[in-house]
Amino acid sequence: MKAFSLLLAALFVCTTTYAGAISGAVIREEGAIYLEDLLVKPARLATVGDAPIYYHSDFARYLGTLQKGQIVELQAVSDKAYRVRGMAQQGQVAGWVDPKYLNPLKKDFLDNLKQNAARLEQVKALIAKNEVAINMTLDEVQQALGKPTKKTSHVDASGRADIWEFIRYERVPQESFARDQNGNLVANIIYIKVPVGKLSITFANNLVSSLEQTEGSLEKGATAKIVPAPFIVNY
Repeated sequence: MKAFSLLLAALFVCTTTYAGAISGAVIREEGAIYLEDLLVKPARLATVGDAPIYYHSDFARYLGTLQKGQIVELQAVSDKAYRVRGMAQQGQVAGWVDPKYLNPLKKDFLDNLKQNAARLEQVKALIAKNEVAINMTLDEVQQALGKPTKKTSHVDASGRADIWEFIRYERVPQESFARDQNGNLVANIIYIKVPVGKLSITFANNLVSSLEQTEGSLEKGATAKIVPAPFIVNY
């Protein structure tokens, strides 16, 4: 019975490991652009020759060979290699191949990928610092600042505008007095939330169009940061 249990456990581990190899999260390599961040639909290419596929983008650790004429899913691109998922002679694999073994990508597609990838890096840096810029999306603003304190909408002849309001609070100490069990007056320190800043963000077409700080102070000469507007990349 014990041996049977051990066998079942071993089979479970093997099955889980195999499934993870097929559908697990992509291990990202520096300098590569990963299409799942930028594309609405997966991009697919055909192999134009038998293509060796490798675990790393520097073609280290051979995984297998993709046969000529096979349709593969493009997952990432770097200057020297493309990451694809397909069926090799050894089974289903995901790894890096030399682009010469694949149908060439259109130049405008690569250019658009690089532009959107550069924008994404700018936005990630702003989010990490809890900052907002013109042309950020609703989701990106929420990632940077959290849920808004208040939401309003405005509609006129020019269209619809959505306004998100964020209020920043600080805990300020305040002295209060109360009597203890013996009737003596005792001083206590309590903290109260005090609004110290208010930021209103206006969205047009679901992108930040203006920022207004209605409480608190801005540095002299401060200007709003601007990032490129996102656009859909299709293949």
